[in-house]
Amino acid sequence: MEVYRLFEPAPPVESGTNTHQRHVLIVDDDDLVRETLRFVLEEGGYQVWSVSHALDALAVLERQPIDIVLSDIFMPGMNGFDLLKQIRQRAPDVPVILITGYGNVEMAKQAVKEGASDFITKPYNISEIPILIERNLARHSIQHSQTHHLEKEVQSAYRATMEALLAALDTRDTETEGHSERVAAYTMAIAHRLKIDESELPHIERGALLHDIGKIGVPDAILYKPGPLTPEEWEIMKKHPEIGYRMCMKIEMLRPAAPIVLHHHERWDGKGYPYGLAGEEIPLGARIFAIADTLDAMTSDRPYRKALSFAQAREEIARHAGTQFDPDLVKVFLEIPEDELRMIRQASLSQQAERAA
Repeated sequence: MEVYRLFEPAPPVESGTNTHQRHVLIVDDDDLVRETLRFVLEEGGYQVWSVSHALDALAVLERQPIDIVLSDIFMPGMNGFDLLKQIRQRAPDVPVILITGYGNVEMAKQAVKEGASDFITKPYNISEIPILIERNLARHSIQHSQTHHLEKEVQSAYRATMEALLAALDTRDTETEGHSERVAAYTMAIAHRLKIDESELPHIERGALLHDIGKIGVPDAILYKPGPLTPEEWEIMKKHPEIGYRMCMKIEMLRPAAPIVLHHHERWDGKGYPYGLAGEEIPLGARIFAIADTLDAMTSDRPYRKALSFAQAREEIARHAGTQFDPDLVKVFLEIPEDELRMIRQASLSQQAERAA
């Protein structure tokens, strides 16, 4: 393989009208083509990097900010299509124009299908290359702006859906108002101390927030019954995780959170419900939630008892490690200072008071 060749970019052309100088990467094993393109683009005020191999192009992309890539297709080693795939994985926002002297309709279709911004064949008018670059950059900017706007609209709709579901749950289950927010905060305090992929954390939080959403489907006579439930009524109450799971699976954003909703009453020893899963059969998010849920239940007042202190609750959770709870997660939980847990509870109570005002 040839020694890596990276030509120093020319200084900016001060007479140019661009407020942002474009950074262009040329990839072509033909020295004459590469140098001609480089000369024309530098004369036009572009900052140019020029390499003869696809692997060298990937090295440039890792080191330098690049706005657009012009790449030949037929090159020794990695060809232009393979380079395109690598760029789409490593720098998906960088447009790539593929160039070839042996193009046809099928090749052009393949280029577009695999994510090329444009496809041109040789010979081409060298003076039109800057126009081609600006056209592709402008189109990319518009597409990026439209995608960003659409993503914001989708996220706004998802937030509205979450708020509506939580409001409906609070309306149905007034006895434990604020419980969902508190238990979600405790869950995240534990989750942040684990080596969990950042992309998974929002799903865990949503599952914790909506864990009891299935209670919407429980009859009032059972949900609001002041005394103990009969065995038959208890069987109906135990259906709420499955009801909640089905609800979440109907909303795309909530599908990754649905397993937490379904399994939030499972136990480490297999004596929970609805499926009696044991140990690591239970999804990690549900195992984390089980500790947080118990913590909030024990440190909150109930009609039949006063709240326990955080110290008492921690002792009780530690006592049930290996039976009700994942023992490794209990160890992580016990590392959280009591002051942090109190702050989480106080913050939740303050938010409740603000909403009620």
